[in-house]
Amino acid sequence: MENRLVSENPSLIFHRPSSSKIPALAGALSLILTVVRANAISLDNIQLWAGSGTNRAAMVIEWNSPELFNQTTVPAPVANKTMVWGYRFNGTATGTQMLDAILGADPKLYVMVNEEFGSTFVVGIGYNRNGNGVIGLTDGVTTNYFINGLLTNNDSTFADSAGPINSCDLYWGGFDGPNWQVFTEANDSGGFYNSPNRGSSPYWDPDTDNQGQWYFAQAGLDDLVLTNGSWIGFSVAAAGYDYFDPSDPANEVASDDGQAPPSPDGAYVAYVPNTNDFALQVISANGIDSYSPYNDPRAILGPPALQFFDPYDGDITDRVSIIDPVFNVTPSGSNTLVVIEGGGEITVQMGRKIYADPYHPYGVDFVIYGNSFFDSVSGTSGTISDNTDLSAATLNNSAIFGHPAVVSVSQDGISWFTFTNVQTVFPDEAYRWDDTNASWTDEQMNPTKPLNPYLYTYNFTGQTVANALNLFTGASGGSGYSLRELGLPWIQYVRIQPVSGDYSVIDAIAAVDPVVTGDALSIAPDDIAAGNTNLFFQAPDNCGQNQVSVGFGYASSIARISAVGLTDLSPFAPVEGNISSAYQIQSLPLAGGPVTYVATVGLRAGNGYNGTGSNLRVFEWNRTNWVSQPFTYDATNNEVTVPGVTNFSAFVVSQIVPPTLDIQPVANGYTFELTPVPNCPETLERSTDLQNWTPIATFTATNAQPVTLEDSNAPAARAFYRLQLSP
Repeated sequence: MENRLVSENPSLIFHRPSSSKIPALAGALSLILTVVRANAISLDNIQLWAGSGTNRAAMVIEWNSPELFNQTTVPAPVANKTMVWGYRFNGTATGTQMLDAILGADPKLYVMVNEEFGSTFVVGIGYNRNGNGVIGLTDGVTTNYFINGLLTNNDSTFADSAGPINSCDLYWGGFDGPNWQVFTEANDSGGFYNSPNRGSSPYWDPDTDNQGQWYFAQAGLDDLVLTNGSWIGFSVAAAGYDYFDPSDPANEVASDDGQAPPSPDGAYVAYVPNTNDFALQVISANGIDSYSPYNDPRAILGPPALQFFDPYDGDITDRVSIIDPVFNVTPSGSNTLVVIEGGGEITVQMGRKIYADPYHPYGVDFVIYGNSFFDSVSGTSGTISDNTDLSAATLNNSAIFGHPAVVSVSQDGISWFTFTNVQTVFPDEAYRWDDTNASWTDEQMNPTKPLNPYLYTYNFTGQTVANALNLFTGASGGSGYSLRELGLPWIQYVRIQPVSGDYSVIDAIAAVDPVVTGDALSIAPDDIAAGNTNLFFQAPDNCGQNQVSVGFGYASSIARISAVGLTDLSPFAPVEGNISSAYQIQSLPLAGGPVTYVATVGLRAGNGYNGTGSNLRVFEWNRTNWVSQPFTYDATNNEVTVPGVTNFSAFVVSQIVPPTLDIQPVANGYTFELTPVPNCPETLERSTDLQNWTPIATFTATNAQPVTLEDSNAPAARAFYRLQLSP
């Protein structure tokens, strides 16, 4: 058969062992702005992992609509979406093993295969976005369900006609119609720390099988051998292939116009809800609005609403966004907001104590959420809804429609302290918008991560909504408060009151959590002027243990700063010594143009280190080699501090521990057994007078495995030996 995308491409073959809203009016002005893209994701940014071992690989899946819907009646994917999963293993593995492991680790992912022709073809891939666990496909006549993420269906026409039973699922399937193509990293040799980039070419080249750093797979998943840093990418073909009519013009599209998957956006650490982070009990309430559904004080409990039912726009469900604020009720009918009339108040007890933690981002300790929104938007048509393209919708100014709140706090519910900075509650966003693919994701923004306070006075005029949300760096929004302003070490009660002559509309109150490595924060010149100069990143599995700190003395413009722990240094040159800890710090401009800065970087020296710092070295990657950097060591915090950093990159804290020589006599000399310092030049030297030294052996070990050296021509009289290190 001539179908290159199916018959001649065995990369699809694998074997799996059994086993009250105010509508925002559309403006007449439409602005086109450059969208700031997130960096390509690295292996250290991946959140969902399967398998175990020291080697890492990744799988990227892009759900996208084919260019030509021929020989298919499968409904288009509900969104263009690219997702990534990681796979750990030892030695080598195959693409089949990776896919099997990922299907076992992620119950939302599902795959349909066809074994009609003696081989196993991946013909459908889906993602159960609402997580209800009921996963199946139907063509309107037949419905088939998945077991443990897998469905075998040998009816090839079913793949070209069936869609998911959950209409919100991501899904595409195809056999004769547009099917799934498979790509690997260039040269199939691993070593990719970041996801492959498909480059500027619109399609993969059928003559070279390349598109940027992606390579059209030339083997089935069973035969795709994974090494450390391997990537496998799935994407939807441009069209189906009619092998009964080779002259069909669609065949040229099918053969020549396919695309490798794009690089997934760098993701923020996924937010995991914790009920203790929010108001848990209403202590008192009076002056509450009398109209349903805004008359229930309990609406303030729990996290801020993610979605709401809109009866004024065709009885649809909308996601909460900074231009589409929450109102009415949730899709399940729960109340979303409480309205506090003038002279009223509501007092709540939080689920836990809120501390004035110095590691909280920007010094913010808790956040208030309401239903504010930016009320002047152009580049849209009709009422704002989930169908609004946030990559095109543009904020005409920074005007916010909302209501102020007077916030007081208490440790015991008796003695109260009131914040003097009365402000209109800032808008919030429930889900991350994928501006690369101009579509919603199901990744929640983090309500326990505060906005950078500079955004409260930032000029959003001319920004697309997508660009504005990039400035949030994964935070939900809302208005933040710092206990330092009141001189309180902690509180557990919060009271909300409206200002005189107005009312307050409140959705939720959230305690702030420290940010962990793998996540990102922002820095702006306004932060430095206000004294908010330090960003902290803590251990994901041990909050309270600071791993990376970045203190800014200068920043030319707004930037996103991320820090990840490095466990795989194979993409870099060898590092001298025994690695104690390693991190990568990255800076991404958020307002266009390069960012210049001067910062002091603090790095945890390693959980197992208990020395004085004298045997430590700090190395920074300069894109070619590791460069030793001056540093100081604080034993109290187990932290090295590197001053004057002007270019963020990878940092390694390494121990240079001099080896101990174990000497044994042999004929005419001695042997010396030692455990070397990895990647550090070492020389065994001999002297008879402790003044003049003769080199006996020079070597550089690549690991810390024991080494035996020999002096087979030792002097008859006494001799002295030493090991010289040259880091």
